Amino acid sequence: MQRAVDGLSSSRFAQEPAYTAALLARLEGTPYNDEDGSVVITATNVNSVGPGAAERWSGADFAITATITKGDLSIRKAILGQAKLGSLSELSVRERERMVGQIVDMRQLTQSPKVLLIHETGVRRAPVIASGMMIARSQDTQELSLPDYFVRRILTTLDGDTRPGFVDGVEESSLQQLRVVASTVATVQV
Repeated sequence: MQRAVDGLSSSRFAQEPAYTAALLARLEGTPYNDEDGSVVITATNVNSVGPGAAERWSGADFAITATITKGDLSIRKAILGQAKLGSLSELSVRERERMVGQIVDMRQLTQSPKVLLIHETGVRRAPVIASGMMIARSQDTQELSLPDYFVRRILTTLDGDTRPGFVDGVEESSLQQLRVVASTVATVQV
């Protein structure tokens, strides 16, 4: 995971959508495969351009699915997220309000939407994951580096939606299958 982050040029992928798509492509694959088990990552860049673009109604920029296998046991889980270039403190009031609206939209699809904040430190970028719900509630949230997030929250099964319809639905850029899933999820207030 860290190699995927470190090997991505911010000068060649300067804008947030391009950087996010490139990062997702670098995350895709099998970061761990041993006799003890395996971890397979599938990344989806959500459609954001054109009529009916999924980002408009879902609030999401990306989805990441992890398939974790150990012996005969296997679990598939996915997260849905919105990406933002910079830190929370750098967002204007308008950008923050827009992001909260996107989090509310994602919340209609999954219980724990995430925000990928792409911090810039000189020429390097440091992507971190934060709780969308904590941000929407204006509460302090712990930001974890992307590699730490996978180790601490995904592999330990603390984060990730395991509903088969949701996981299948986020593995297509249009998120069309999620429209059906969304109708079965109870609306929960932020």
